[in-house]
Amino acid sequence: MTDINQEMRVINIGLEGFYNELLEQGVSGVQVDWRPPAGGDPALIDKLARLQCPEVEEANARTVARLKDSRPLWIDVQPAIEAIPGMEGNFLLHSGPPIDFGDMCDPQQRAVEAAAVFEGWATDRAGLEAKLRSGDIRLRPNYAFGSVGAMCGVISPSMQVIVTENATYGNRSWSTFNEGKGNVIWMGTYDAGTIERLRWMREVLGPSLRAALRVRGEGLDIFKIIAEGTLMGDEVHARSAACTLLLLRQLTPLLLASDASRETVARIVDFIGQNNHSFLSLTLTACKAAADAAHGIPHSTVVTAMSRNGVNFALRVGGLPDAWFISPTAPMDEAIYYSGYGPEDAAGDIGDSAIVETAGLGGMIIGAAPSISSFVGGSMRHSRQAMAVMRSICAGENPAFAPGAVDFTPAPLGIDVRKVVRLGVTPIIDTGVLHKASGVGQIGTGIARAPMAAFRQALAAMPVPR
Repeated sequence: MTDINQEMRVINIGLEGFYNELLEQGVSGVQVDWRPPAGGDPALIDKLARLQCPEVEEANARTVARLKDSRPLWIDVQPAIEAIPGMEGNFLLHSGPPIDFGDMCDPQQRAVEAAAVFEGWATDRAGLEAKLRSGDIRLRPNYAFGSVGAMCGVISPSMQVIVTENATYGNRSWSTFNEGKGNVIWMGTYDAGTIERLRWMREVLGPSLRAALRVRGEGLDIFKIIAEGTLMGDEVHARSAACTLLLLRQLTPLLLASDASRETVARIVDFIGQNNHSFLSLTLTACKAAADAAHGIPHSTVVTAMSRNGVNFALRVGGLPDAWFISPTAPMDEAIYYSGYGPEDAAGDIGDSAIVETAGLGGMIIGAAPSISSFVGGSMRHSRQAMAVMRSICAGENPAFAPGAVDFTPAPLGIDVRKVVRLGVTPIIDTGVLHKASGVGQIGTGIARAPMAAFRQALAAMPVPR
């Protein structure tokens, strides 16, 4: 028993109200953020207990090793119809899980419409909808083809795509080039200038970059650029400024050595250099190629894909090779909005780009980018805390991505469904925010939180090793 004259030191577990009352009375203490595992659900608690076994730990270690061992190289540029296996001449691919056009959020509908106009299939919304009803145009999710797209994520057959190959495991992934600023279909808005830019990308940008890669003779090592970029202030989801400049440093001499005219080279360098998101498409393909190579190891509880379409969120887990777990997407209530906008104006969280967090980047290493610390509280202390929380839900870490801004702390890697559900903490995802209805496009930026419901579904479906 403590003597009445001794200082009382309290550890409060759970309800923070007790802790606050002690502070008001001048009593020092420590608040422990504790909550019942799995939200107190008996069935999930039992599943968690049975999945704490050597077989799962070994499978998770193998999954993380594959993520780390992957070496994605940008090797080519091709039209989507030629590059993506299974792509057909009337397909429009989109981000997130499968969804009918009428159920899409407004920005994704506008992106689909723009792609149909670009392909010459329709001139307006009515023409698009008629061809969707007849089956002349068919919608498919990117993830069914191994491709990936930021925000609305639309890929049409004649769009030029980045071809990335995982040199370690041989699998490939594809994405369109980032369109830059202004009215762009990846942000769900377009005009005549948007279509003209897409045509230039198809007819000039893509072929010129393909010729530049031919000069090099081997692919560009995307993870190597990312490793350097994370030392220079990028977390490669919301901020890719350093990686974009590092990319230009390699591309410019290749373009100059190709048969492209100096005028063309100048325009391409300006196009890439004026858009800090230019490197994002390479990041997406690299992370997708790594995650796909890590998928399919029996008993693995490590997440190998997260994807959103503004309405629904989809989750894939390594040990369940054919299953996707779908729940309503997260509300955008933690973002930073442009003047005049707020959460009530936002579409739901959208894009295949959450594959970046799956590979241990983006929100998982948010401390790499001091310029976006406002996303998680406004200081580097908050960023460090956010990374520590992300580390608590991961199966491993990746020293290849170790940002100097956080004392070279290795990136948390391998989101573990067991830890997410047990701790009640879901991954944070760096993202932009799109207006839900007006065609304005982006109205904010910040973080979204992956919805817990999909993780609970995945945990419930995990088989227990015999």
